[in-house]
Amino acid sequence: MRFNTIEAIVDLDRYPLHRPDGVAVADLLREGQATLQRDALYTLPGFVRPEAARYMAEELEVRVPIASRLDTEGGSYSYADKDTAWPAGHPRTVRHRFSYHQVLNHQIANDSPLRRVYCWEPLREFLRQLMGYATFHRSECPHLALTAKVAGEGDTDGWHFDGNDVVFSVLLRAPEDGGLFEYAPNIRSESDENYEGVAAAFAGASDVVRRVKLAVGDLNVFQGNRTLHRVSPVKGATRRIVGLFSYDCQPGTNFGEPYIAKLRQHTPGAVQLV
Repeated sequence: MRFNTIEAIVDLDRYPLHRPDGVAVADLLREGQATLQRDALYTLPGFVRPEAARYMAEELEVRVPIASRLDTEGGSYSYADKDTAWPAGHPRTVRHRFSYHQVLNHQIANDSPLRRVYCWEPLREFLRQLMGYATFHRSECPHLALTAKVAGEGDTDGWHFDGNDVVFSVLLRAPEDGGLFEYAPNIRSESDENYEGVAAAFAGASDVVRRVKLAVGDLNVFQGNRTLHRVSPVKGATRRIVGLFSYDCQPGTNFGEPYIAKLRQHTPGAVQLV
C-alpha cells in the first residue's frame, strides 16, 4: 500500500507533531487553544495529504452497502428528546432531519490509513495538550472508536448540540454543492440557554451563524456542546465523506449496544457485529 507510513498520509513538514518539543508544535497549541476559546472550531488545513484523503474516501465509499443508514428526525437537545414539558414550538421540541450512512469501526480495515492516523500517538498527545486534559485515551468501542459519515444527495445533519465536549474529524471528500458546516459559536452557556438565539438560528434569522466550506484534508477540532451546529443538505452526485475520531479522558470507553440498537432500528441487519 502506498500509504503505509504516517509520512505518506500526514503533512509532517507543516505539522511535525512527532517532534512535540519543537517551536512549531508550541505555536500550534497556542493558536489552537486561543481559537477554540473564541470560535469553538480549530482547523489544521491540509493535515492529511490530498492523495491520502482521496484513497481514504474511496476505501470508505465502497463500504456504503454494508454501512448503517440513519434517516430520521430528532431534536437539537439529545438529552431532552423525550422531555414533553416544553410548549409546542419551543426550541427543545423542534425536530430536524438527520440522514447519512455511517461506516463503523469494525467495518474499517486494520491497515486503513485512516486508522493509522487515528492510532498515531503524536496526534493523540497533541490533542490531549490542546484540550488541556490530564489523561486522554482512544476509545475501545468496537463500533464507534473510529467511524465515518457518508452523506449523499439530500443528506443532512440537522441542528443540534453535541452531548460530548469535543469532536475530532477530517474531511476526506467534499460534495459538489451544499454540505456546508454551519455553526453558532458558544450560543449558549452554563447559565443561559439562549433559547431566543437558538430559535433565530432555526429560522435562518441569526446574525451569529457562520457557514464554512471545509476543505479536503483538514483536521477539525470542534467544541459542539455549547455551539449549535449542522451540516446543510448535500447536493449533487458526489458524496460528502468525513472520518471521526473518538477519544475519552477515561480508559476503556465503549458506547455499547444502546447505540447499535438505535442504528438497527433504521437499517435492520446492516450492522454486523464482529
